[in-house]
Amino acid sequence: MRYLAILIIFNLLLAVPAANAENKTLTFTTGDDRDDARTKAMKELLTTCFNRMNIKINIIPMPSERSLYNANAGTQDGNFLRTEGISKSYPNLIMVPEPFYVNTIVAFSHNKNIKIDGWKSLLPYRVVWVKGWKNCDRELSKAKSVTRVRSEKALFLFLAKERADVGVFGLSTGSAMLKKLGITNVYPLSPAILLSNLYLYIHIKHISLIPQIVKTLQEMKYDGTYEKITNKYKSIKPTE
Repeated sequence: MRYLAILIIFNLLLAVPAANAENKTLTFTTGDDRDDARTKAMKELLTTCFNRMNIKINIIPMPSERSLYNANAGTQDGNFLRTEGISKSYPNLIMVPEPFYVNTIVAFSHNKNIKIDGWKSLLPYRVVWVKGWKNCDRELSKAKSVTRVRSEKALFLFLAKERADVGVFGLSTGSAMLKKLGITNVYPLSPAILLSNLYLYIHIKHISLIPQIVKTLQEMKYDGTYEKITNKYKSIKPTE
């Protein structure tokens, strides 16, 4: 019933401009604390989107799970980038229903011979992922052994020492981290586990902004701004 009520409120807000957008400053948490192309592109996209709405933003990187906890508690105003379904565990975070990014989720391993066929193919192995990755919590809790680490750096160092058989992470950002750390004995395996849309989540107290965020992001995709920014960082192509 709670989600039905939120949906009804959202539909009513579609026809109403967000009030008092002028002079706002919002702070978003993120589990992305990297200097790679995708992260730079996503931060610039988010900043550009809110600039068009006359809203200044701050972005605070922190460990993945804590970034969700703080945003849900209202200490900050939202969290990015996340898959669908985060609201089930963090009910004060409302998904902005326009994708910011399509993430290619893959298994990384020091063993090139592991055969990948969806989540279930990882269950016989020792698996590691970053705390706060709810899709891994959901799909891999019954793996042979499970390790959750605080950061992507810890994940790849863990794999490099062969303390786990596979680690789950995004292809582009994971590959960038391997290069940054100089790790040469860990590889992305194919095919991908899945392609996943990633979204901005905002605290429920800012629900009135959702229609304007959606409209602005769609305009950025239509007028070429989205593609221009992602091409600038040689990152990704616009989502459909």
